[in-house]
This record gives sequence, structure tokens and C-alpha cells, in this order.
Amino acid sequence: MNSRPRIKAGPIMEAAGATLLVIAFAVEVLQQQPRWVMRFSLGAAVALVVAAALSNAVRRAWLAALCGLALILAVSQLVRMTKEPLFNGLNIVPLLLIGCAVMLGRSAVARRHSLARERAQARSDGEERERRRWARELHDETLQELAAVQMVLSAAAGTGQSAAMNEAIDQARNLIANQITSLRHLILEMRPFALDQLGLAPALETLCRRTTETFGLNVELRVGAKWRGLEDELSPEAQAHVYRIVQEAVNNAVKHAQASRLLVELGSDDQAISVVVKDNGRGIDQQPSASANRSTLRTLVSTGTGLSAMRERGHLLDGHLSVGSTPGEGTCVTLLIPRRAKRRSRQ
Repeated sequence: MNSRPRIKAGPIMEAAGATLLVIAFAVEVLQQQPRWVMRFSLGAAVALVVAAALSNAVRRAWLAALCGLALILAVSQLVRMTKEPLFNGLNIVPLLLIGCAVMLGRSAVARRHSLARERAQARSDGEERERRRWARELHDETLQELAAVQMVLSAAAGTGQSAAMNEAIDQARNLIANQITSLRHLILEMRPFALDQLGLAPALETLCRRTTETFGLNVELRVGAKWRGLEDELSPEAQAHVYRIVQEAVNNAVKHAQASRLLVELGSDDQAISVVVKDNGRGIDQQPSASANRSTLRTLVSTGTGLSAMRERGHLLDGHLSVGSTPGEGTCVTLLIPRRAKRRSRQ
């Protein structure tokens, strides 16, 4: 949170440096005293250096190039004042600065494009994993039970006995009822109705209740007193990202943590909205030993891919996601989202 003064000081110093540089050029064009041109140029160079130190990599490069231009102007005025052509050699320093700034700018742009491609690839991989999961669940549950219904009815129809037919109809009804329940759960996981109709907190409450009913875990949702007013700061897309992060954390705890209790907390302070998911499970061993068995390694791989998807969603919210875990003492997933009015999630 200490970055706020830096964020405000950067544009101020940049504006000051640009203004001084424009004044220096204006005074030079008007052919006024070179001493003032040099002073304005040096002042612009200092302000631009400070602004560059407070800016991101791409902007830093162009500010450094402007600083080099200001230094070249200052050196030219020094030559005019002293009438020493040898001082022209000092232009090598700002020229090198400009060259380095151009290379750094190109490198920063290339790095940004590379990160954008990596994020797009991670998003695509996450979507593909979701498609595979839905396909697997539909194949393993829905299709197999529907095939069982077909076999039961076909076998009963082959006997031609009314008692067998009645029994087969009862079995088929039970199987279809199971599938209706499974499909309802699947649809809720794909897009919970409560998220669109009631908001994030009710949707998470439904998720916690359904997890308790399905897996027998003690799942508790705690909503801060200020949350109802803060929820309006999150766009529908941002709320969907938060829901998916909590859902992934809950699923990891259910499948891998061997936890008996889960706590989901929604809170805030003056600077950030916080979402926390804690469990009392076995934790994540960040560096498994060479003797770790295959199931442990499989668990680490699956939770790792889940965590990468969660971090990607956190990045889309301009937030920070951290995972704290100690073997045998549980895992805590924390998402911090900077507070902004009518936040928009980047797609």
C-alpha cells in the first residue's frame, strides 16, 4: 500500500520535466541567454530521471530518452557559453543514454507481448482443462447411467413380464432422478444462478452449503459488515472471477487437503477487498522428497495447475493472490483486490 505516493509522484515529476524541457527549447528558439537554457535543460533532465525511476519499464525507457535529449541541449549550451568545441564530446553520454533507453524500451515491449501471450495461453489451457473435466463427468456419470437405463428397460422388455417391467421402470426412475441431480450440480458449477441473480456472497453461501451437503465437510462463510456496500465495486465479470477462485480453492481442499473444516471469509479495509479460504488439512509440501509416492506427486501437479489458473484470474482483477501452507497445518489462500469504484475486469 506504500506505492500510492510513488504512483502520484511519478506523473507530477514527468509533467514537471516535460514542462521544463519545452521551456528550454522555447528559450533556445527565442535565442535568449544560453545560461537559462542550460538551467532549464538540467532541471528537466533531473525531473525526468526521477519520473523514470517511479514509472513502469516501458515508460521508463522513453523518459530516459527524453532525459538524454535534455542533456544534449544542456551540453550544446555549455559549448556556446565556454566556446570550447571539445565539450561536444560530452554528448556521447546522453547519446549512449538514448541508445540504452531505446533498447530497454524495445525489450520491455517484447517482454510485455511475451507475458500477454503466456497469459492468453494459460487462459486457453484453463478453458481446455474445464472442457475436459465437463466431458469426463458427462461421460463417467451421465452417459453411463443413461446406458444403464437403456439396458434395464431392454432386459425387462425382453422378458415380456409385467412384474419385471414395473421393477425396471422403478430402477430407471431412480437412475434418471440421480442424473437430474448430477446435471443440476454440473450446471450450477458451470454458472451458478445465484451469482447472476443475487450476487457474490449468496452464490458463495450456496457453494459452501452444497459442499457441506455433498462431502460432509464443515464449511463456514463469514461476510464482513461492510461487504454489502463493497460488492457494488466489483463488476459481474470480476465477481465471476472471485467465485471461480474460491471454488477452485474449495475443490482443492476437498480433493487433496483431507480437511474436515473450511472457512471462507469476505472482508475489506480502506484500500483492498480481501477473500480468504482456509482449511485445516494436510497442507501442501512445496518440495516433496524423492520418496514421495505417485499419488502425492499427482496431487501436487493437480493443485499446481489449479493455483496457476487462480493466479491468472487474480491478475485479471489487478489483484494479488498468495498461498500460505505448512505440511500438517492446512492451507490459506488469500486474494487482495485494490478498491476501485465500478471495477472492470479485463478480458
